[in-house]
Amino acid sequence: MSAGPRNRSRHAAGFSLVELLISLTLMMMLTLALLSSYVFIARGDRSLQNYGEMNAQARKLLEQLGQDLRAATDVSNFTASTLTLTVPTNPAATTTQDVTWDYDPVNATVTRETTSGTVTMARDVNTFSLYYANGSNVETASLVEVKQVQLSLRMLRLVAGTVTSEYVISAQFTMRAKSTAH
Repeated sequence: MSAGPRNRSRHAAGFSLVELLISLTLMMMLTLALLSSYVFIARGDRSLQNYGEMNAQARKLLEQLGQDLRAATDVSNFTASTLTLTVPTNPAATTTQDVTWDYDPVNATVTRETTSGTVTMARDVNTFSLYYANGSNVETASLVEVKQVQLSLRMLRLVAGTVTSEYVISAQFTMRAKSTAH
């Protein structure tokens, strides 16, 4: 037996350059696929979160607007994007306050203003319109005849410049406490 170093075969020494490049390419493709999946899942999660937030805002807006319209005793002013109502402040309806609903297209918000302040009811509002009808569901431009109000609203949320969520609602309310005779 010799005391010198052992003679290793050429194939047991390591990977060749071609084998190394192929394995690195495969690892990069796998990493890219995993990263793409992660981005897709994260974007879907954000879209779902946006939709939930818009749904909650719309529900709150509709609930409050419906409450105001059903209790309103008069309509002071209205346009396609603004509505001012006279709403009782106590159960006996001995005192009232003006409540103004307004759409601001510059800030993309819908607000509710009372004597106690202004509250933003919805954000990211892309389109908003109010339609007014008399008791027979015929469009009217008369303050005296307004008995029904229909709201159309479209909300959009963007993530990375792409629309990820859209929420559209349309609701019609009948003003029960409002008189049509002045």
